[in-house]
Amino acid sequence: MSPANRWLARGVAGFWLVNFLCLALLAIFWLVSLAGDPVSASQIAPPTPLPPSPTALIVLASPLDEPPTPLQPATATLIPTFTPTVPPTPTATPPPTATLEPSPTPAYTPTITPVPFASGPIVIGHSVAGRPIEVYRFGTGSTRRLIVAGIHGGSEANTIALANELIVYINDHPEVIPRHISLYILPSLNPDGAARGRGPIGRANENGVDLNRNWPHGWKQTWNRDGCWNILPITAGDYPASEPEVLALMTFIQYYNIEALISYHSAALGIFAGGYDYGPSVRLAEAVAEVSTYPWPPIDTGCEITGDLTDWAAAHRIAAIDIELSDHTHTDFNQNLDILRVFLNWQR
Repeated sequence: MSPANRWLARGVAGFWLVNFLCLALLAIFWLVSLAGDPVSASQIAPPTPLPPSPTALIVLASPLDEPPTPLQPATATLIPTFTPTVPPTPTATPPPTATLEPSPTPAYTPTITPVPFASGPIVIGHSVAGRPIEVYRFGTGSTRRLIVAGIHGGSEANTIALANELIVYINDHPEVIPRHISLYILPSLNPDGAARGRGPIGRANENGVDLNRNWPHGWKQTWNRDGCWNILPITAGDYPASEPEVLALMTFIQYYNIEALISYHSAALGIFAGGYDYGPSVRLAEAVAEVSTYPWPPIDTGCEITGDLTDWAAAHRIAAIDIELSDHTHTDFNQNLDILRVFLNWQR
């Protein structure tokens, strides 16, 4: 080996010796540190506490001397339920039959108590004060006719008495009704006025309205009072058919296709044909005049007629007449029984 190679070998050996000594010193230092005092638990910083859970909040809120109440799991019973109410299926009311049954407690008790047709009177509506408006039916024919009374309540109470007398008579003599006829009788269109009392005090309904001036045909809110009933203040209503009594009868007439009617009043003026010379009304008035003593043509007092039932009926192609009884007391029953027979057998 040459001298230069020997010096190179000695340098490499020295380098690795120095590295070995350094590693030895590091090992000794590590062993000495392990042999020192251990770190106390107080020297270790405590971990940052986590925020309490909802359950922990509930536990802290419980009294110290009582165990916390555990949360109950949600169940189906805690959820409100809704059961829809299904309305009953409406059933059609069967039409009245020809069988007459007595009523144990009649709704109206006049001098002669009417026996209701079938299972009782038909309630077609109610008055302002809630009293029923009742109609009695006789016969089952397809031709339907109507008698109306008590439009002016207690002021013309004898018309109500007459209607009830006719009901009793027909009940006892059903053969008077022709086979092709159904006859409807409405004894009291204004039960509130009838309940208020006889005389002028009972003429209007509970709203102070004259029900024979509230019909939609020819209606006026004000009219010339000369020659008209003008004993107490009375109105025609706020608008045509504003009153429940008028609306109930108007609906009934149209629904049942009434083709002829008589409206009873009192007193003493005669027979009025509805519709200003409407042909069927005039012919019915003439037929009735032949069997009665009531004036025809009627006595003209100059009264302006507005919102009248018979005029409205004639405008709807219904033969209609107004019959005025001879006074405010009597029913003229025998005379009106003859009129009834003519009315039931009259042909348009």
